[in-house]
Amino acid sequence: MAGETLTDLQLSVMKALWQVGEGSVGEILTVLTDQGKELAPTTVATLLQRLSKQGWVKHRKSGRQFLYRAKVTQKAAARSVLDRVLSSFFSGRVSALAAQLLESEEVSEDELKEMRRLLKGKGA
Repeated sequence: MAGETLTDLQLSVMKALWQVGEGSVGEILTVLTDQGKELAPTTVATLLQRLSKQGWVKHRKSGRQFLYRAKVTQKAAARSVLDRVLSSFFSGRVSALAAQLLESEEVSEDELKEMRRLLKGKGA
């Protein structure tokens, strides 16, 4: 998988790609615009080219334009980021990460129920 960390803007482009599956610069720009991101087509094209060089995106030529597709799933990208946070900040200790989340975020009763359900599924 891609080795570099995504910037916020690159992550927005990746989310747009995950949403469309495969698309042109214009199609990805439309999704970004719908999400409130006002970017020039040339900016989106540059971001896609950089993401391609970094290994996050692949492209193919279709007529006169390129069609872009994510090389990694959203789940795999999230896992990679989470693994990095887990090892960098919590010495690989999932319990320390969970404790930090519970201490720093307002967790709803529904979220707590979901966590309990997930833990039961893991044999806890």
